[in-house]
Amino acid sequence: MVPFNSEHKVLHHQQTSILTTDASIDGHISPGNRSSTTTTSHDDNEVDQQLFFVTSYSDFDKLAHGPRGHSAKHTLRVYKFDTDGSLVLLHVAGEGALVINPAFSRFHPRLNVVYTCTEDIEENGQILAYEINTDGSLVEIGRVDAGGTSTCYITIDKDQKHLIAVNYWDSSLVVIPLSKETGGFAGPIQNTYDPRQGLAMKAAAKKHGGANHSNNDDTTIAQRQVDPHSHALVLDPFEGCVAYVPDLGKDLVREFWYDKEGGKIGSELNVLPSGLSTGKADGPRYFEFHPRFNVAYVVNELSSTVAVFRVDRELLSEIARAAKLKQPMDKFKGRSTLKLIQSIKTVPSAFPTQMNTCGRICVHQSGRFVIVSNRGHESITIFRVKQSKWKQWQSNEGVSRPSRLLSHSWRNTSSLSI
Repeated sequence: MVPFNSEHKVLHHQQTSILTTDASIDGHISPGNRSSTTTTSHDDNEVDQQLFFVTSYSDFDKLAHGPRGHSAKHTLRVYKFDTDGSLVLLHVAGEGALVINPAFSRFHPRLNVVYTCTEDIEENGQILAYEINTDGSLVEIGRVDAGGTSTCYITIDKDQKHLIAVNYWDSSLVVIPLSKETGGFAGPIQNTYDPRQGLAMKAAAKKHGGANHSNNDDTTIAQRQVDPHSHALVLDPFEGCVAYVPDLGKDLVREFWYDKEGGKIGSELNVLPSGLSTGKADGPRYFEFHPRFNVAYVVNELSSTVAVFRVDRELLSEIARAAKLKQPMDKFKGRSTLKLIQSIKTVPSAFPTQMNTCGRICVHQSGRFVIVSNRGHESITIFRVKQSKWKQWQSNEGVSRPSRLLSHSWRNTSSLSI
């Protein structure tokens, strides 16, 4: 990596996220933080320095869930991370009253720009863009209205022409144009998809008697699932023409045609359950692709499971060809690019599911591991991918000894074939 006093102007980025439990501890990264983290590096083979971009909550009353810890006075921090595991605070920004509850963050894949979005269940969220310098300092280069409430996820499309944002509370999806040159916003929202079709929300915010979305009891689940709640949007990495949206409120994964030329969420092609449809809530939260196999993973927050899907590359190519030829997308309605092939628990079978909710899922860039955070069980589960024709996974379910996290011999393991 480039030293911080380097003359180089370009940073190459690796995307990551903290896999811990809840919310803001002002000025710290700890198991009590629910922070979003991004690292930057000059060369993937050099690991001497990285930058961590950390966000913290500042107003818990504006959130759907109930974080622990205390609210942050400043919501943006940049740390230098060294190979010895130490963190050095380089920069503090974002007054809590001005940048309220920044949550999910994402680096631009090519430029020295980081985006973050704010969570507010009563007022529209904001999406902010910052240029990040090699010394860790941040310069705001733009902000736009997110077009919905409790903004929770950001995606940049394959051509880097549009940013797509997900609003959890009202479930809307929005597309915002980006400048190819600067990474700043080239205009306001140009397209919106509303799965509620304009209908009012049925559930109330927690400060008005609604449920605390951090809980996992039957009463909370009933309120969480009375409305749709989009929680992420991931474009297929092969063609960039299908958007996958886990809907935590309806236990579904929605598949949309994404018009990458026009920059809009097009037809809803299909919906499918995010798990085994056992009659109990799953609550799909995040969606990730394997970097090499035609496989995708969904982490189900409420059932503490990971669902494994086989991806139909041929159908994706067919959709892409039809889009290029300007053919109608109606012929793809009801045809799914995903097939559920397995579901596996993220916590030990004897641990009460209602005492846990899953957080983040990440696929290691090597493709060998999938990592899930457990909030309640207070653990990180690591699934090992065996490289063979029938890929074999092994999961460590809440092991407290790091030296055995990846051990094949650990007695509390589960396996699945993909």
